[in-house]
Amino acid sequence: METITPERRDRVRQEAIADIPWWYSPWGHLAATTGIGLVVLVLATVRLAALPVDPTDLLVVPLVCLFANAFEHQVHKRVLHRRMWPFEVIYDKHTPLHHVVYVEHDMAVRSARELRLVLIPAMGVLGIVVTAAPFALVVGRLWSAGAGWLFLLTASLFMVSYELLHLAYHAPSGSLVGRNRIIAKLRAHHARHHDPRLMQRYNFNVTVPLFDWVLGTMAPKPEHDARAGDAWHATCSPPPRRPR
Repeated sequence: METITPERRDRVRQEAIADIPWWYSPWGHLAATTGIGLVVLVLATVRLAALPVDPTDLLVVPLVCLFANAFEHQVHKRVLHRRMWPFEVIYDKHTPLHHVVYVEHDMAVRSARELRLVLIPAMGVLGIVVTAAPFALVVGRLWSAGAGWLFLLTASLFMVSYELLHLAYHAPSGSLVGRNRIIAKLRAHHARHHDPRLMQRYNFNVTVPLFDWVLGTMAPKPEHDARAGDAWHATCSPPPRRPR
């Protein structure tokens, strides 16, 4: 087994930042991912205002949140932490990079450009919204038009909440966001997932740890081991850098 020291983690971080294109805008990235959700919000609100919405249609909201939470858990566990075709690129950006740079006791981004290492690409968020659209159409046909729009709206806002919460967990703990008690509680749950010894088995939920509780993947109580953040297995070593 291979141990990744803090010095090597710093080198991986520096290499990852050096690989960020010169044109990259962290605030543009954040605006694009959240903007997709806002566009769907406005569109759905306009459509819902023109439709008769039965109170039973509102049942779609908790049902979508429940499904999305389960989906989040399973994708995180089975795609982001297992290198499999055709999702190798997603795995390479998550397990050998994101989890090397950010460990349980060192979670905070050190510059705005590191949003590139934390946020999902805007096209990925758009892809999830586009994927949800056919399901919303089916719900609209089988249930009601209002329920269909509520499905799409809830799925889109859940995706945006995932992004914003994940970013909040990687904000400095002393920042305005980091000092929030709810964020601090959720960040502690996510930080346990960033212990290299636990990341393959525990704490896969990023928003609310509902399915970690349901499926028994809640991490055990933390051990007071100062070396926990530096243990690493050879199978999770950083991927080779692409030639420029």
